[in-house]
Order: sequence, then C-alpha cells, then structure tokens
Amino acid sequence: MGAAERLRAFRAGYPEKTLAVSGTEWKYRICGGGERALLTPPGGELVNDLAFDLATALAASFRVVYPAYPRLKSLDEISDGLAAILDAENIPRVSVLGASFGGAVAQCMVRRYPARIDRLILSNTGVPLANLVRSVKIANAIPAAMPWPLLRRLLAAATVKLLHGAGAERGFWRNYANQLFARQLTKPDIMANLRIQLDYHRCYRFAPADLDGWMRNWSGKVFIIESDNDVLSAARRKALRDTYPQATLYTFHGAGHAPAFTRPDEYLGVVQRFLK
Repeated sequence: MGAAERLRAFRAGYPEKTLAVSGTEWKYRICGGGERALLTPPGGELVNDLAFDLATALAASFRVVYPAYPRLKSLDEISDGLAAILDAENIPRVSVLGASFGGAVAQCMVRRYPARIDRLILSNTGVPLANLVRSVKIANAIPAAMPWPLLRRLLAAATVKLLHGAGAERGFWRNYANQLFARQLTKPDIMANLRIQLDYHRCYRFAPADLDGWMRNWSGKVFIIESDNDVLSAARRKALRDTYPQATLYTFHGAGHAPAFTRPDEYLGVVQRFLK
C-alpha cells in the first residue's frame, strides 16, 4: 500500500475527536485500544497525522493519543490541554513520546503533571537554554517578515528535507507538506508556535534533580533518542543528556532529525523495547 493510501486509511480509521478546553478547541485521534496509553504530542508540524505510519504501528500494542495543537500562548496551556484530553478519555496515566518540539512539551508536562506520566521518551529534542534566547528571537523575526506564500513554500521544502527526502516516497511527502501549509496551517499558527519556542528558552530551566520525586514516587523512567548528525548541535544533545543522567540512551547513526521516518523499523523497535 502506498503512502497516500496509508494516510487515507489512517484518517478514516482514526477520525479526529474534538474537546473544548478553556474556550479553545482541541483536535485529537485515539489510535488502537491497548491497555497501556501512549501520548504522542506532535513536533513543529503541529498536526496529528504526519506520523501516521508510526501511530498505526504503535496502535497494535497501545492506545495512542495523538493530538494536534490549537493556537495557544504557552507550554503550560499545551500541558493543561493534553491533561484535559486524558481526563476526557479516562486515562489516569500515560507514557509520552515527544519528538523535536514535542519533546519540549513532554518535558514541561512531566513537571506539571508528574502523577499522570509513567514513561518519558525524549526524541531528537533539547532542553531550554538561556544562551539561545537571542538567536531564537532573531531567527523568529525572519519568518515574521516574510509574506505567507513565500514562507509556506520554504516551510514545505524544509519539512521534506528534515524527513531526508523520505526516500522512494519523496513525491508523496512533497505533496503532503505543500498541502499542510496551504490548507491546514496559517502564518498565525506558525508564528504562535515560534513564540512558544522562544518562551521555552526564555522562561524554563530544568535541572537533573527535577524528576527525583517523580522517579521515586511514581517509578518514572526516561529514555533519550538522539542522532549523531541531528540538526541539534552536539552541545545541545549533551545538555539534554546531562539534564537526565538517569536516562537510557539510544543513538542513531546518520539518521538525521527524524529517525522515525529515515529508520522507521529501527525506531519503532527501540521505542517498543523501552515501553515494554
């Protein structure tokens, strides 16, 4: 089955549900019906179908909660919205797989709702760093000044590049990315998320002892997935490892920022082994 057919089957098999949280409408999918729940907050793509192949595979063993982000102002609001979804679905505890920006969400959520989380997977992500505030602020000014037609073309091309061209299915992913920024997301959506990413580095600070109580009281465990050629620098990858010295670590070689797409079978295997 080709990628377009797999995506259609995913959307049809796991239709979006909606939930109003503090006046904001959240959309999410529930994939699978396993006894254990797995929350998969998306990355900077913001939507709940880019990782359709991974969600489909995980749905064979887990009840996967796959949300999309509405336009919000802070990571605390995102964490509160995700907790509300878990409440609505009667899920008391959940494992969290957070990749890229989703890893920032996961790190904030485990500190805000430690009793709700039992396993934390941080994939190709980083911790907040004060020395990045200035550079992130400057970087955010560039898309803010761009007209949306130009910006969305650049974002679509960057998305396909991060997926390493997606191999033989490059044509599908080029079309997917173009439609994502032409039909699903707007410039205000993108800029709101970039402001949240700036806020992450400006307002949050994490330390190795932060999760001692979580590990002691709720048997929490951390798993870090990284790539040796990630777009995240070696210094940022080390900062993540140093913040979670208790974590189990798995390093992909040459898999880039999105090993779930460039090494899907290997990625699925390492995630399943940790969760089991």
